[in-house]
Amino acid sequence: MLPRHPVAEPWREPGGPQGLTGSVDRTAGSVAEARWIVPAVILAALAAYFPFLSLPFISDDYIQLDLARKYGPTGGWMSLAADALYRCRATSLVLTSVIDHWFGLNASAHSAASLLIHVLNCLLVAAFGLWKPIGWRAAAIGAVFFAVHEGHQEAVVWVAALPELLVFFFALVAIHAWLLWLHDDRYGNLPLLITVGAYLLALLSKESGVVIVPLLGLGALVFRHFSWGVITALTAMGSVGVIYALAIFDKSATHLHLNDGTFNAAAPFWYTLVNSAWRIYWIWGFVAVAVLLALRVKGALKAVVLSLVWTLIALLPYAFLTYMSRVPSRHTYWASLSVAMLVGLAGHALWQRQASRLMAGCLLVAVLGHNIGYLWVKKLPQYERRAQATERFLDFARRTPGPIVIQCFPYGPEVAISAAGLIMDRRDDVFFTGKAPASATPYCDTEHP
Repeated sequence: MLPRHPVAEPWREPGGPQGLTGSVDRTAGSVAEARWIVPAVILAALAAYFPFLSLPFISDDYIQLDLARKYGPTGGWMSLAADALYRCRATSLVLTSVIDHWFGLNASAHSAASLLIHVLNCLLVAAFGLWKPIGWRAAAIGAVFFAVHEGHQEAVVWVAALPELLVFFFALVAIHAWLLWLHDDRYGNLPLLITVGAYLLALLSKESGVVIVPLLGLGALVFRHFSWGVITALTAMGSVGVIYALAIFDKSATHLHLNDGTFNAAAPFWYTLVNSAWRIYWIWGFVAVAVLLALRVKGALKAVVLSLVWTLIALLPYAFLTYMSRVPSRHTYWASLSVAMLVGLAGHALWQRQASRLMAGCLLVAVLGHNIGYLWVKKLPQYERRAQATERFLDFARRTPGPIVIQCFPYGPEVAISAAGLIMDRRDDVFFTGKAPASATPYCDTEHP
């Protein structure tokens, strides 16, 4: 067993370690008070995303399905292991392959699977209530906020963004198991083994999984729990992350995202990082910070600093993109957990004070109304428009026998090729400009905004 110096279990210790918010009511850790969290989180997530289940596949969803049929079955795993880009998304391709096997090209089934994983992720957020510095009430409020938060909606709505949901899931499993290992000797090194296993699965879900190691180190720092065993475990996992990264850069000559301009080490990552963090905190993150500081909650400043550190660490792998000055919403999924926790702590602080309970209720209504309303009124029509481009092409292909040449299309021609191959088994009938036979019928989408 790796040596470590356990402290009392944080969910049973009378005073609890002074971590994020020393003024939180310690009775809030009662598991009995957590029973309403599961239905609350499920209802919140359904309220926010149920209308999106009727969307058809959108652009890269077809590529995701194509790759899942190629790499997802066990017979394709050797080829997947040789692909420097998609082996880092192996879990999503295998899961997509399983869903495809059971439900076929049913967009609602794939969307429902993403929503289910989002719900599980929200419950893992709520599980931070196990740890005394946070408590069940604050964690529950944070989990409900995370369930409806519009800032990371693309990760939930877009089937092709499934890797973001999975890397977050395995990251939180690793973090919870790590904290259990730090605090409880009864399970030996089993929680550490779960941590390592979840970390490896996270690396097979998305490249951003490498930041789990510094987040585990942050957890050890928050709980003031460092020992040679902890340092050894972090060093070992960090070494795996370095080897993982070197294996990616070793294939830089053929790695798609290192050659198509998506990411570049010379990109102005500092600006993208700051700009993205600002957008994540706007508006409810800043409101939560203001509430915590205005109420002079003990440990509030420490909570804000830790929240910011979490945000920057989680965003860093995405900050080297070149095509935007901010990280796309799907990539902010686990960075936005920091805002959810601040909202939870602020909501709990308001509720603890009898005089501010009305304000807490009003803010809750405002938060839910703003996020769910924005998703329904603003984002749902946007996703419908995004889906229309491939739907129009498929309608054209159904009415057009023979080869088709893509002259103008809002997405890459490979999206149209995958869509035609999956829906109509006509992959060989769709061509890029300059590669089509003379008899090919031209297609140009002039309707996409």
